[in-house]
Amino acid sequence: MEWTEKLRGRYLHTLATFRIFERFKKRSAPNIVGKRKATDNARIFAQNVYFFAPLQEAARCYFFIELAKFFDPNPRKRSLTIELLLDLIDQHLASFSKEKFLEYHSNRHFMPELFEHYEPFARDDIRKIRQRLVRNKQIIVNLKTYRDQILVHADLTPTQVHITGPQIKTSLRIVKDTIDLFYRKLDFAANDYRNYDQEPVFAVDNVMKKLEEHDKDRIRKILEK
Repeated sequence: MEWTEKLRGRYLHTLATFRIFERFKKRSAPNIVGKRKATDNARIFAQNVYFFAPLQEAARCYFFIELAKFFDPNPRKRSLTIELLLDLIDQHLASFSKEKFLEYHSNRHFMPELFEHYEPFARDDIRKIRQRLVRNKQIIVNLKTYRDQILVHADLTPTQVHITGPQIKTSLRIVKDTIDLFYRKLDFAANDYRNYDQEPVFAVDNVMKKLEEHDKDRIRKILEK
């Protein structure tokens, strides 16, 4: 549970950072917000370039570094990764039976009609996640290459990789589904990601709204003079 909670905490901050970076990009895209709005946003970004440029770059780097960490190979078992959690269940499946679950949660009360739907870990649960990791192996390799050669090191001749928006979202879904699986099996609980998924977007929009109002007020005062 401790490992699962830490993994969730990392995922929440990774998700929030991605939403911030993604929102800034969308506000500059004419095909999403319209040509006039994108132009207005670009002007505000330019007026505050020494804030927004480092902020967007910091969000981009943090997001990719954190996302890659979830998928790191872990032969020495010294890092908290998806692989570490999967291996733990695979190697100690008998320790995660329904009886062991009730023993661990002996101080909790479960509604009988609800708890009858509880199912402990099964080999198939782990197999399905591993299959998704295999299917998306190239995305994971690209994330690691990009992180290692460009973001945390400055290789003189880095390998050129291309990571698309859909590939990013696929990677995030794998992390989310793994965390949800572990919470469901270990704690018989679900997660609500709305605050970290939606609030960062609202925050960016609110900051931009304040800056737009300030810019309009600045122009008004200039015209009055």
